[in-house]
Amino acid sequence: MTGITHIRYPIAALACWIAFAYTLVPLLRGQRRNAGLIALCASFGCQGMYLSMSTPARWTGTLFGTITWYNVSVQLWIIAVLACQQILLIHWIHPRAEARVRARRRLLLLAVVPVTMVVLFFLATLQGPPRNVFTHPGDQPFFVAYQAAYLTAFVVGKVLVARACWHFAKLTDHRWVRRGLRIAAAGAVIELVYPAGRYADVFLAQYGWNPMRWSDVSRTTLTIGMVLNIVGWTAPLWGPRVSAARSWLADYRSYRLLRPLWQALHQAHPEISLPSSTGSDLSALYDLRFHLHRRVIEIRDGCLALRGHHGDPGAVLMPGLGAAAERHAEVEAAHIAAALAAGPRPPGPEDDPAAAEGPSGPDGVPAPAAAGGPDFSADVAWLVEVSRAFARMRPAVARAGQ
Repeated sequence: MTGITHIRYPIAALACWIAFAYTLVPLLRGQRRNAGLIALCASFGCQGMYLSMSTPARWTGTLFGTITWYNVSVQLWIIAVLACQQILLIHWIHPRAEARVRARRRLLLLAVVPVTMVVLFFLATLQGPPRNVFTHPGDQPFFVAYQAAYLTAFVVGKVLVARACWHFAKLTDHRWVRRGLRIAAAGAVIELVYPAGRYADVFLAQYGWNPMRWSDVSRTTLTIGMVLNIVGWTAPLWGPRVSAARSWLADYRSYRLLRPLWQALHQAHPEISLPSSTGSDLSALYDLRFHLHRRVIEIRDGCLALRGHHGDPGAVLMPGLGAAAERHAEVEAAHIAAALAAGPRPPGPEDDPAAAEGPSGPDGVPAPAAAGGPDFSADVAWLVEVSRAFARMRPAVARAGQ
């Protein structure tokens, strides 16, 4: 556990300072009136100070043994974190004018905590150097009261933050705000292990409790909770970028999966592609959304051209769910494969556009292309299923035609 102790706080401190810098940038760029963002930035700064000052004893001081004002300042940074988080939630939940009034009242109430802690610790020093050993708590009553005040404020603050985060997560429609608040609420709940362990250190040591046995556990959970807070509070900032990246990867995967069907239709009817189209999947990395739309349109055009090859590309089948959708896709793929294998035939009266309403949709799109519906995402998903089914059955069709 020694190695973990030495790297736990520095890594968490680095994460806090990165989050601090990340939220400081928009403030410097003109959002200085955004009280919620100011509170968020200050919260990360206070966490960074606490974790930086709590790094190994040989670097910054001692957390066990003789208690000094240095240790008090470390704990006051935690109280500052709780204050910033509560002010942040107030500005998120309430309108600006009401939030300002509520924030002032909350700050005045929270100011009682550090003042009480400082007074109690000063009184404790009058009885001698405070010690982190509570085998006989009656020997240092002011220091015990100091610990009780600090831990109680910690518990109340974390409970309020967790409840507010969970409640506001149910009210917001922003997906990443909702996720971030729930992550922050989970972090606040995990951090409650820390005061539970410290309560036991103070009030159960006289009954045989060993403080050193659980010190690493309680402080590790505190660090984990703070990291979850970082992730949760910053989720609305980086979350949309993650969603955009996932959407891009999904589009590129669909673009590649559409290739077997598109390539077969393109080989039969090269005119469906733009003159500048290379057909390379790598060429779609630039302006992927356009290339995906283009590939879907070209597949539709290829299905339309199949009416000159085959009398009926297939009945209009709407995609089902699960196994039903897969069966429908296989039927559509079978019709397309059969039409391609049949080869072109001379045009007849049935190929007149005015008489082609049977196998086509209302806008002139053949049944296989129209089956996905008007929604583009649903249409892409449907054509992907058809293309995958077509890729599976095409070798068998080729062997049958030999």
